[in-house]
Order: sequence, then structure tokens, then C-alpha cells
Amino acid sequence: MVSTQTKPALYLTFERVIQAFPLKKGDKIVVAVSGGADSVCLLHLLRQYPFRLHVAHLNHQFRSEGIKEAQFVERLATSWNIPVTATSLPVPEMCKTERLSKQEGARKVRYAFLNQVAQETGARWIAVGHTADDQIETFLMRLLRGSGIEGLSAIPKMREGSIIRPLLSIRREEIVAELSRSKIAFVEDPSNVQQVYLRNQVRHSLLPILERYNPKIKETLLKEVELLQGESDFLQQHTLQVVQELGIKTEGRSIRFNIPKLRPLHVAIQRRILRWGINLLHHDLKGIGFKHIDAIVSKIIPGPTGKRSVLPNGLRVEKRYCDLILEQMGGERDFPSHPTTPSEVKIVSLCEETDLPEWGIRVVFSLQPGAHLVFSPCTASFDFDTISLPLSVRGVQPGDCFVPSGMRGRHKKLQDFFVDAKIPAAKRGWVPFLSCPRGILWVIGHRLDERFQATRETKQTLTVTIKSCASF
Repeated sequence: MVSTQTKPALYLTFERVIQAFPLKKGDKIVVAVSGGADSVCLLHLLRQYPFRLHVAHLNHQFRSEGIKEAQFVERLATSWNIPVTATSLPVPEMCKTERLSKQEGARKVRYAFLNQVAQETGARWIAVGHTADDQIETFLMRLLRGSGIEGLSAIPKMREGSIIRPLLSIRREEIVAELSRSKIAFVEDPSNVQQVYLRNQVRHSLLPILERYNPKIKETLLKEVELLQGESDFLQQHTLQVVQELGIKTEGRSIRFNIPKLRPLHVAIQRRILRWGINLLHHDLKGIGFKHIDAIVSKIIPGPTGKRSVLPNGLRVEKRYCDLILEQMGGERDFPSHPTTPSEVKIVSLCEETDLPEWGIRVVFSLQPGAHLVFSPCTASFDFDTISLPLSVRGVQPGDCFVPSGMRGRHKKLQDFFVDAKIPAAKRGWVPFLSCPRGILWVIGHRLDERFQATRETKQTLTVTIKSCASF
């Protein structure tokens, strides 16, 4: 540990960031280490704290140097007495099969690998080495391509679930200086200087030009990102509150918006609500841009009944009298004629996203310090300190009961709740519950248990989002 008197500014910045995360002494963290300066420095700094670390390295097989880089990472982890999982996967072939770009495919495979290592090792967190320079470059790339406030917010310090980025406030030059001072070796990725990639063009060509006009352009852009992140977070929370107030209905693979309630809202909130609905149905906004959302707001909503438009990803939007119907084409989800219940699925690690094909849903976790009150049909906030792991998603069982929010501590049998909620008997076996060893947290899509829901006194908030959900 570096003494307080000789600590570089980098250590003080890193310590402030670590304290802001909801990390606890003894937490296990999977550290993504490529062998480059950023990830090696991240591992070096995390060693100063009482966490249990596990190194994860993936050779994407894009370059011949990948084998030597994997060997370097394994030697480094061994020398620091840190367990390591190193894997090599044919990412180029996987990209071709799934028709993805190299960057997109590599990112998808990399995070799947990190989540797998976290689950296998029982790690609660995944730490990746994005820096302040990555933040700046991402902002400029999205600005050049065109993006809204969410995109321009660039890279969040903590992503949904368990992914943390402790270096986002630290510049790359500080990182290299620290490794030099501590005499720690790292490997150079030759692709970082190849200007065939937009990121490298921004780094080596665009930023030097911008610095001619503003020598402190990097500091300026970092402040801009921080400002946008705060405003985007506020708008998102406000949007989810409005969603709850609108009483939006999900019916099979469709969402029904009440136009008289939707139209008076500010156009910015209308757009966000529509994006929320699209994400709920398809859990992916790729291919759907401003022109699609704006067409709904400016043409479909004020248009005559029957006005419709087909969106990418098999989505369709139509005005039917006072309703705006957003639906996934291809028919509604078929429920069995008898209440067959899918098997219970245990969720041991709060990873970024967990697919539950048995239930036809994807569960997204976000753990944040402080109180974050978000409630909607498919998003709910819980007081993490009242919950015990593992979580599970399951169906109704004989004798099930819970304390519905608003019942002031009174228990209610699930059977009675189903009757009062007018849920058809044929569908009750398909209604998923989020539960923990202490009880049912949430009848998903319907009601929370007030014993676990977040309040203004909550110190750590677990927000759970259900994507691609049907009529629960």
C-alpha cells in the first residue's frame, strides 16, 4: 500500500470512486485483464483493497499476439497470487456467423465470458478497465454518428447489475505514469494505432485538432459527459414514474398507450416512453432511430384512427381510436390450456443481464447506493439490505402468500390475489415471481411485497427490470 504522504493523485481519485460503489470488504471481483496498461493498472490498484480478486482473460483470436498476451496475463496473476481464468475463443468466426462487426461481436462475446466466470467463481462484481480517455472518445464517436442524451452520456461507471468501471475518472497518461513508477510491465496492443477504426481516428486525429481550439478539451468533454449523465438519469427516473401513472397495459406481445394521457406530455417524455415500450417488447433499440420515434409522435398520434407504421425488428405501431398500439408482429404468446408452471430458476450472481428462456424473459439488475424509487409494470426497486441471496424466479406454489404494497403489513394469499387481479386461471401458472429465501419480492408485472420495496430511507437499491415480458 502506498503511504498517505507519497500517494499520487491517481490513488486518491481511485479511492473516492471505490468508496462510491456499494462494495463490501471481502467481496469477490472478477477483473477483466487484457494485458494492456489500463487493465493491468486496474488490477494493481484493486490489490490495495480487501477484496477477493479473480483475473479473467479472453483471447479473441483476432491477432497472433493474443497467445503471448494470454501468457503474460497468466504470469502476472500468478506472481501476484491471484487466480486466473484464461480462455481462447474463435471470435472472428462467431462474428461472421452472427453477422456482427468485429467490435460488436468481440464485446458481446467478452461480456458473456466475464459473466460466465463470475457465475462459476461466485463473484459479485465484474471490474473492467475503461478510462477517462475511453469516455471522451466514446462521447465524440456517438456525437459524430448522431445520438440522444442517453448515447452522449457515454460510459456509465456502473452498469446494470454487477459491472463496475473504477478508472473512468482517471486519464490514460496517469495510468502509464503509475505503472512506470511502480515498475509494472504491460503489453501494447498494436491495433491501438491502426487508424482503420473510428476510435483510433478520434484518438490520434480528431482530438489533436480540437486541442488547438481548446487546450483543455478533454477536461471540458469529461464535464459535459458528467452533466449529461445526471440529466439523463433524472429524465429516466421521471419517465418511469410517468409510465406508472399512465396505467399502460401490456397485452400479449403488445403495449397499449392511452393517447389522451400521452399527448399532453412534453415531446421529450413522449419519445422516452415510446423507447421504453419498444425496449420492453424487443429488448433492443438497434435499428430504431430518431426518425422512427419522431414519426410516431408527429404522424401516428395526431393522425386518423387506423394510421399505422412498420418499424424495424418486426414491430408495428397503430392508432386505434384513443389508443396507440405498439406490438411485436407474429402473433401473441401462446399459453397452454392447463396451468403448467416452468421450473424454478436460481439466480446466484447479480450479473448485468440474465436470460430465462423457460419464462421467455430477460432479467436485468442494477445495484446502486442510496434510494432510487422506480416502479412500473416491468421495473421495480428493492431495499437490498432486506434481501438475502440467491434470488429465484418461479411460479405459484401451494400456500404462497405475500404482503402486497399498500396493504399495510397484511398478508394475502396468492390465489386470492389472482382472483382480485382477474388473472385467468389458464395463465396463472405462467405468472413469474421474483423471490428470495425471505419471501416473495414481486409478483412480476403486478405487485411488490412492501417488506422489500425501496423507500426513501434505503441505503442500497436493487432495481430489477424485466424485458421482453408478455401479459403477466
